Amino acid sequence: MRKFIRHASDFPVAVKVIGESACRLGCLHDVSIAGLSFDVACKITVGSRIDYYVPSLSDESAGRGRVIWCRPLRSSYRLGVAFEDEQDAYRTRMVEQVCQIESYRREVKKREGRELDPEEAAVEWIAAYAEDFNRRFS
Repeated sequence: MRKFIRHASDFPVAVKVIGESACRLGCLHDVSIAGLSFDVACKITVGSRIDYYVPSLSDESAGRGRVIWCRPLRSSYRLGVAFEDEQDAYRTRMVEQVCQIESYRREVKKREGRELDPEEAAVEWIAAYAEDFNRRFS
């Protein structure tokens, strides 16, 4: 068994450049204290302000940021996004925690065959991983 839970990088995200109507779909790659990164199909210009969403959780924006780098991958682009303010950093951290708990629910079902409701999964995940999760952001 892994010591740390796998990062919830399989969660789809929607990225919307402020001032444009289209959303770009992608996957969360990484979250840090200063920002996050996504993999998206289309390039987004450095300096663009974006809203990002986790459609499986809510239609509301999870936060806002500014694209600080955009690197080509084989068939997509990886965006580095800096949070606009502390509120966006906090909200994104909470969204990541919800994603981690949902990932934990799926992993327990696959590995152990146990079906956990969201509250049970949260209690177990917090007991097992919250300290390490919080340490990443201190």
